[in-house]
Amino acid sequence: MELYTVYRFLVRIRRLKWLWWSLVLLIVLIYAVCQVYLFVDREFRIAEELPFYNVGPRPNDDTLRVAVIGDSWAEFHMTLSCDTLFELYGGRLTTKPIKCMTRGKGGAKSKDVYYYMFRSHTQEHSWMHDICTQPLLEEHPDYCVVMVGINDTWKKRPVSYYTGNYRLIIRLLIANQICPVVMEIPDFEMGEWLDTHRRRQRYLYRIYSYFTGVLEDDITPFRNGLREMLKETGLGDSVLFIPADHWIPQDHQYSEEIYQEDHVHINYQGYHVLDSCIVTEIIHDYNKRAKYGAK
Repeated sequence: MELYTVYRFLVRIRRLKWLWWSLVLLIVLIYAVCQVYLFVDREFRIAEELPFYNVGPRPNDDTLRVAVIGDSWAEFHMTLSCDTLFELYGGRLTTKPIKCMTRGKGGAKSKDVYYYMFRSHTQEHSWMHDICTQPLLEEHPDYCVVMVGINDTWKKRPVSYYTGNYRLIIRLLIANQICPVVMEIPDFEMGEWLDTHRRRQRYLYRIYSYFTGVLEDDITPFRNGLREMLKETGLGDSVLFIPADHWIPQDHQYSEEIYQEDHVHINYQGYHVLDSCIVTEIIHDYNKRAKYGAK
């Protein structure tokens, strides 16, 4: 009798052991599913539209203010002191004082750039204060140049991710009577850039490419998607759109005269070319708006 009781007790322990292991596996599975969901939500879904904030009244002077925000292209514009270059070109086209203000972050995707426009979204991370662009917008620039899209492309984010976040950026600027300067994704050597990263990252981006449909070395869907978004939403009437072929000199694609060695970023001479184009387009647009009472 005692042996039978011991046997039943051992059987019960064995059953409970499998029950506990099942519970552990279930918890691990639920945790893994939650982490995958959070990863997809964070990396592949467009940003949650945050409430608009008011940047305040426009300064009572005749200075033409231009902000430049975005990814590493904006960051290099800042580190190479191209704000001064921008103001120099502007001074040749107008007698109005011009002030250029830039803030960018290398590696930033369109979703990041949108969230950087909100101080409240970055205040919990003190190291992010330097990349928050809300202070620039609170100076109430007349125009805001948005340099974004390269990281969306080579990191294989969906086209809808890029256009959806760009739409949010534009809406916030327009709500504060700041004219968005929409820069089409420039030419860059995606394949060569990917080769500079670890093999694990390259494999990961190929997996992303399979699910998002973003092909290597093809930025055309992103360019077409941006144009379609501007047309379908009606936002195109409220922005200053600058196609890539308006400033890249013919037969100078990836030329060392304007591109750095990585063939992804432009050098100081490249910013000469880019800024002269942007300034010319902005001054022309500003004069046209002033003529028709839009300013």
